[in-house]
Amino acid sequence: MDFLIFTGQGSQFVGMIKDLYDSFDIVKNVVKRADESLSFSLSNLMFNGPSNELLLTQNAQPAILTSSIAVYELIKTELGFEFEISAGHSLGQYSSLVAAGSICLEDAVFAVYNRGKFMQEAVSVGIGAMMAVIGNNIKEIENLCKDVSKDSEFYCDIANYNAPTQIIVSGYKKGVEGLQSIIRERNLGKTIMLDVSAPFHCKLMEPVKEKMQKVLDSITINPVDKIIIENVNSNIIKTPDQIKQSLLEQIAKPVRWVDNVNKALVYPIKSIVECGPKDTLSLMLKRNVKNVNISGIFDLKSYNTFREVYGL
Repeated sequence: MDFLIFTGQGSQFVGMIKDLYDSFDIVKNVVKRADESLSFSLSNLMFNGPSNELLLTQNAQPAILTSSIAVYELIKTELGFEFEISAGHSLGQYSSLVAAGSICLEDAVFAVYNRGKFMQEAVSVGIGAMMAVIGNNIKEIENLCKDVSKDSEFYCDIANYNAPTQIIVSGYKKGVEGLQSIIRERNLGKTIMLDVSAPFHCKLMEPVKEKMQKVLDSITINPVDKIIIENVNSNIIKTPDQIKQSLLEQIAKPVRWVDNVNKALVYPIKSIVECGPKDTLSLMLKRNVKNVNISGIFDLKSYNTFREVYGL
């Protein structure tokens, strides 16, 4: 079985998938469809920037989704790639659902543009922050988040469980920075502040859910016959109601990516394939998952390598 994965926010950059766009009509077509579903040229932002505008979550989210689906459609059309199982990290769950035929590209681009817009409105730029923590002290950091957050103005919490030794903390900037100081003082791990414009997957995103309910109610969501694993509880979602509920629930709750991957590995997985603007997730999985072929496809070189390795 093939396990298809899609990345979330943070993988955007000016020039994303440009060489694939220049080389394949199927990629051009996907990007054109995304452009036509918005009131501005998403492709111009993707290829020419400026980077500070692309970074804004309302732009980054549709750009990453469009890049991810363009790469997936490329390997599907040109190489005949098919998958049985899929999961996406945060925003990437929408990409999984597009690939599985549950949501059309245009509706997904519209939905994640609004998702990003609502997230940015929930917390102004500069007020929130996110930080990666690399180390073996996850439980202790969970407890530290609770201690720091006793003062509500310093609220922070775990937003992503990305790997056995990597988590992401999200919340108010001064809370995240306070936690960073404690982690450094106690030598609990390496910390990296992330270049994002809002604090995702924490309770500061609660106001987004009601707004996104209306957006999801306005688009068509079809049942799926693939195995799609959602982010929060690692459940398999199939019906439109299950899909909609999972997309709402993940807005203000942590992405348990380690659990998502482990759920997929219960099945006889022979390969894991990531489609997107970077090989963010596949690189991480190569450090922790053994005896499975893992590939990331994000540019012309990686596409050609995938074609040769898999003989498709």
